[in-house]
Amino acid sequence: MNIYVVRAGDTLWKVSQQYGVSYESIIGVNQLPSSRIVPGQTLMIPIATRSYVIMPGDSLYLIANRYGLSASELMAWNPNIRESNLLIGDIIRIPAVARPSKTTLGFLELIAAQTDQNNVNRNAPYYSYLALFTYGMTTSGAITPAQDQFALQSLRQTQAIPTATFANWTQNQFSPYAVHAMLSVPSLRQQYISEVITIVRNKGYKGVAIDFESLLSEDRETFVQFLRELSAQLQPLQVPIVVCLMPITGHLPYEAPIIQGYDYASIAENATYVMLMSYNWSWPGGPPGPVASFPLVEDNINYALQRIPRQKILLGLVRYGYDWALPYQPGESTGTWPVQSVVEMAMRNQIPIQFDSQSLTPRLGYWDGQGRQHVIWFEDARSLQLKLQLVRKYQLAGIAAWELSEGFPQFTQLVVDNFRVQR
Repeated sequence: MNIYVVRAGDTLWKVSQQYGVSYESIIGVNQLPSSRIVPGQTLMIPIATRSYVIMPGDSLYLIANRYGLSASELMAWNPNIRESNLLIGDIIRIPAVARPSKTTLGFLELIAAQTDQNNVNRNAPYYSYLALFTYGMTTSGAITPAQDQFALQSLRQTQAIPTATFANWTQNQFSPYAVHAMLSVPSLRQQYISEVITIVRNKGYKGVAIDFESLLSEDRETFVQFLRELSAQLQPLQVPIVVCLMPITGHLPYEAPIIQGYDYASIAENATYVMLMSYNWSWPGGPPGPVASFPLVEDNINYALQRIPRQKILLGLVRYGYDWALPYQPGESTGTWPVQSVVEMAMRNQIPIQFDSQSLTPRLGYWDGQGRQHVIWFEDARSLQLKLQLVRKYQLAGIAAWELSEGFPQFTQLVVDNFRVQR
């Protein structure tokens, strides 16, 4: 597949003729609601070549070497490029070179029986692990039950490893105090671990994901102890553990409590994989900005690599955007949009999409029915291709995607173009 960014004056027919493919094939691959494309929109074009997005620090030699090519071969595929005109964010073509085998993990929220089964069947072929976002937490730190039987029934019939997610999700938010209640009392910690083991045994899960977010600094050591104890119980069952890590770059002032709460090195020692949650750098209720700024994502990877073996690191990716009303009011509610919904809104209202040259992510501005201005920062095929390239650049273990029921039809093709699924 090729990534194409729509320019002013483009029509879908014109783009299809440029690439020698049918108009209908572009609509189908991108699941477009109409032909009314807008400037700045990314399209996946169904042709044999693939796309590479120029990253900071790139040279023709480095790009070619990363894909087993020579610089002259790369230039033959892109006659107009030279070392002097490589611009960050520009898209060039590369041949369909061998793809590395990577671990791919996808999170799937449970919605309803038939929907869950459909989501499993649609996504399982592309993921090493499918992690059902199932088991939340009471305010006292106990595991809450989940209606996961229908999704599990379908998941067992696939090659993906059925994985149970245990999170400090309490009353529609991640609660550091709920998980503290469990971690700080040894008997409650053991009770929690015992229940995890029971769920794994009784329901046939083959993997466990631990998603304890916004940990208190005082829980740094007890969280590691929890993982040590949990790992000792799961190892005889040959059940891998994936631990989600809040993102740290090491140079942002507000990271101090996160650094104190998450001991990257010790956590990784007691995990099969860790997921870098390299997103939500701008968050609901906070000021507007990029959700997953490329420079911060790369800084997070470098911070992690100083503490964690690369073969344990899964890079977290998101499939949504946040909608802020302007001017920003501290604490005001922020909407969440699946990527496809943002694109469809842009097409419906013929609003151009902007690509930010600093964060290397897209944004969209619009006015609501009450006359108030909004900005949506989100991800698209170009911004996510950049992040997938980081996995190859740093030879990480793979990716972890949140969340697969959110609409983003281009995402699967991006994964397929970049990697083979590790089984």
